[in-house]
Amino acid sequence: MIALALALHLASPSFACDGEGSTAATEAGEKKKCDMPTAETLAPVPTAGTHVALNVTGMHCGSCANAVHAALMKVDGVTGAQVDMTTGIVQVAYDAAKANPDKLLAAVTALSEFTVKLATN
Repeated sequence: MIALALALHLASPSFACDGEGSTAATEAGEKKKCDMPTAETLAPVPTAGTHVALNVTGMHCGSCANAVHAALMKVDGVTGAQVDMTTGIVQVAYDAAKANPDKLLAAVTALSEFTVKLATN
């Protein structure tokens, strides 16, 4: 049962790069490697701490999701981040004494590949 769920998850088209399988075309037309999101990127955020949802646009593949996750995890005080590249929603848990939404937005904006804003319901 677990193997079937994993196979379905890995075959999910939501992780394809612009319909090209394991590569994605850059603006210049060349191909780039497009990894799957890591388990860490997809893991639920811790329940403790302050939480915020970010809306990130421009993520096309697992490598994008991994880059957003890594940038957020480098922010002092962030305890977890879960990236859903299909919806663009990133859930972030952090220690409010060390981090704030402006620092989180700045971390993703610094990647210069994505646009980010606070998610609203």
